[in-house]
Amino acid sequence: MWSFARKILMHDKVKFAVAAAGVSMSVMLVLVQIGLYLGFMENASNLIDHSTADVWVTGEGNENFDFAAPMDERVYYRIASTPGVDRAERVVLAFGQFRLASGGNQGVEVVGLERDAELLSPWNVVGGDVRRIHEVDGIAVDRSELPKLGLDGADGGASPGLGARNEITGFRSRIVAMTSGIRSFTTSPFVFTNLETARAYTRTRDDRITYVLVRRAPGTSVDALVARLDRIPGVEAHARPSFSTRTRDYWSSRTGVGTGFFMTAVMGVIVGLVVVGQILYSGTLEHLKEYGTLKAMGAKAGAIVRVILYQALISALVGYVIGGGLSFLVREGVRAAALNVVLSPNLLASTAVLTAVMCSAAAILSIVKVLRLDPASVFKG
Repeated sequence: MWSFARKILMHDKVKFAVAAAGVSMSVMLVLVQIGLYLGFMENASNLIDHSTADVWVTGEGNENFDFAAPMDERVYYRIASTPGVDRAERVVLAFGQFRLASGGNQGVEVVGLERDAELLSPWNVVGGDVRRIHEVDGIAVDRSELPKLGLDGADGGASPGLGARNEITGFRSRIVAMTSGIRSFTTSPFVFTNLETARAYTRTRDDRITYVLVRRAPGTSVDALVARLDRIPGVEAHARPSFSTRTRDYWSSRTGVGTGFFMTAVMGVIVGLVVVGQILYSGTLEHLKEYGTLKAMGAKAGAIVRVILYQALISALVGYVIGGGLSFLVREGVRAAALNVVLSPNLLASTAVLTAVMCSAAAILSIVKVLRLDPASVFKG
């Protein structure tokens, strides 16, 4: 039956090519759109996911990770002295203005860290010495953000921008380390530095912080520690995984980002469904005589259904391979625009199943047509 299905499908190569093209475009849309969404969500919780803190503590009522209101630094000392806390670190997260060589400004998201930070520090360091961000004007930025910052290789070597001197909100800065792949959801480049410098860059008062990162003491459960910290007035404590999920959910639901990406993916599925369905139905009408002959010879309905489903699955397989390949090409192409398309194994596997289901559903009209066919009708007139 598989061979018979393939011969029917390949009888008109133009129609088969159209069907495969429809499926491949559908697959590419689904993979790229959902991959972009996953990439944006990774950026949204980048700092949280790469920290080693067990608990993140923020001011009460803060819903947006990137735009959290500062809290009094005195709360840090209460947190650090709470039973079950092994280590606590302060973090300042706010926005500043990076002075461009052209005279304009670029908004940056400044991350101020403790001088002896253990729970959060820049990762994927590809140039310079990240420990030097604790110098008065030392900063670390991501190399993918250099065009945005108007930097084109102050050192003239393998680490473009390293050593560049600029100003952030009127205070001097010097790039002492470069990272790779650290981007924010807000599209404003991250700038890592020390607490004191971060306060200057963001005009944050010296007695204000944005977050406190906490590592639990051995023998203390995360849930128990969260409950204890939550009892401190004016703060909210979140376990790292739940805080990451909350941050992603905020950007996904409050901004409509998730709806936009998934609606485009759904449109891709609909396009594939319509194209494959029309091609299969057209092919079925052209080969009604063959199907009628099979029924007249005693072929069971299940066997005939399998012939049509095999045609759908062949279209799905070819379209998935082509569409998947195109998605990887698109992923490489958009990297130049500092966009990340996450094509995870789970996404690829789920899309493969979706493609098979989509093409099988597209075969329903053809199956109904053949099952209702009267074998005697193909021999009349």
